Amino acid sequence: MKRRIFKSFIYFLLLILLIVGLWHGDGYLLIAYGTKTIEMTLWMAAIFVVGIYLVVRIAKRLFASSVELVRYLRELLMFGSVERAQKRAASGMVNFLIGDWLEGRKKLVRTVSKVEYPLANYIAAARCCFEMGDENEAFQLLDQAKKESESELPVALIKARMLLAKGKADEALVILKPLQVRLPNHAAVLDVLHHVYFAQMNWPALRDLFPKLRKAKVLSNQEVEELEVKLAIESLKISSLECQTLLVANRLPHLQLVWGGFVRAVQKNPHVVYCYAQALVENKLDDEAELMLRKSVSNHWHRASVDLYGRLRVIEAHRQLKTLESWKNEHPNDAVLLLALGRIHLRHQQKDVARDYFNRSIVAQKSLDALLEMARLLEQLGDHKRSAEYYEQTLSLAQSVAH
Repeated sequence: MKRRIFKSFIYFLLLILLIVGLWHGDGYLLIAYGTKTIEMTLWMAAIFVVGIYLVVRIAKRLFASSVELVRYLRELLMFGSVERAQKRAASGMVNFLIGDWLEGRKKLVRTVSKVEYPLANYIAAARCCFEMGDENEAFQLLDQAKKESESELPVALIKARMLLAKGKADEALVILKPLQVRLPNHAAVLDVLHHVYFAQMNWPALRDLFPKLRKAKVLSNQEVEELEVKLAIESLKISSLECQTLLVANRLPHLQLVWGGFVRAVQKNPHVVYCYAQALVENKLDDEAELMLRKSVSNHWHRASVDLYGRLRVIEAHRQLKTLESWKNEHPNDAVLLLALGRIHLRHQQKDVARDYFNRSIVAQKSLDALLEMARLLEQLGDHKRSAEYYEQTLSLAQSVAH
């Protein structure tokens, strides 16, 4: 503003001097260049100078206007007006949502400079590229989004999710670790981090993260329960392996300590009880497993637990048989229970009774275990022809299951 006033003052001063100078006479101007001369009065020279100045100013304005016009027309032809760009960006978002990746990417990238908040466009366009298999361009768009919007968190989370989807959990963890340090309780960071640990099967780290997941309400109630059960099962598997390196006398206290760390709801879960009983069996603690399974199955019918119960080698075998018989009253045609009864009777050398139970199990539901038990029993009884038939059925069923 001050500069404009100063320039106006100078022009006004020059005009006054020119008028005063011309007031005393027309004056005379001679311009000589080589053999050429130009003669004119001062009035004509002043008019000529002003005319040149005006022409130059008008030409500059016309040139600037034409440049703006060309730029506007180019943008109008290529991208449309701002309003049209907004509509095209919205259309690109719709393409992204319905899975039309190619069209969505094209619209979103073209209109990214026209929308007020380009971050969403960049992220959606990057996801379109990622879904089309162009991982490099997807990450380039995300890097550009981070640079222009200065929004590190959403870009980092999207990149981590993409890497995780490609099975690159370790690379995703590298991105997430700094975010976890700065934002230890951020729900979105915790959510992606828990998926990374799950993909890595890093159960100790996931177990340490679990309280924060629950507190931040990252997961639904059902997902929390399922994850808690999964962590308990994996803890028991790890503990079982650890116990096998200990003396037999120290194994039960170690497993009981792990079991005691679970909440009551988890201890009642049939899958967790089964895993705990399996850990006991793997560490030569069948009698303790028998007690756990007997109580659990009596309250919640769990076929895998019934199968394991039938394989136990306990001191009080009569109680084991009595328990199975009591379950048979409630589940007379359960194939797993009938197979378990057959195994117990076979262990007591009651081969005819065992064969009857194996046969009833196969009729109820043909399984690899029942067919194989029957084939072995018939081989012991000397019926090699029928034994071979059952072995053949076992092989046939195994092949069909594999396919």
